[in-house]
Amino acid sequence: MARFLKTQRLLSKKDFDTALGDNSLKVVCHDFVLVASKSANHGPARLGLIVSGKVGNSVVRNRIKRSVRDVFRNELAMTRELSGRSLVVIARPSLVDSAGHVTVKLRDHLRSCSARLVKKLGSSQ
Repeated sequence: MARFLKTQRLLSKKDFDTALGDNSLKVVCHDFVLVASKSANHGPARLGLIVSGKVGNSVVRNRIKRSVRDVFRNELAMTRELSGRSLVVIARPSLVDSAGHVTVKLRDHLRSCSARLVKKLGSSQ
């Protein structure tokens, strides 16, 4: 399993503010909100995660973060349209049921939501 490198992460508040700023595209899905910067730099795609306490306890939140990172590392980072962009994934509470179990096929939902984002990025250029 490959590591999630520091160059692939959004680390500071400034990074998140830039990615979530006015110069970004947003796709709202049932379980996720994906925000990508419109402008691309020459580096790799970068990922930021926002999973609030409303989503679940720490075990559930970390499981969601691991799954999102895995999808990003294996699929999304290699997408040509996302290359050099900052991507922020915001998990919504609808991902888990009242017992704290992830209720959806997280990977499939993230893939379909990211496909909508890639399509929107392609049409905005």
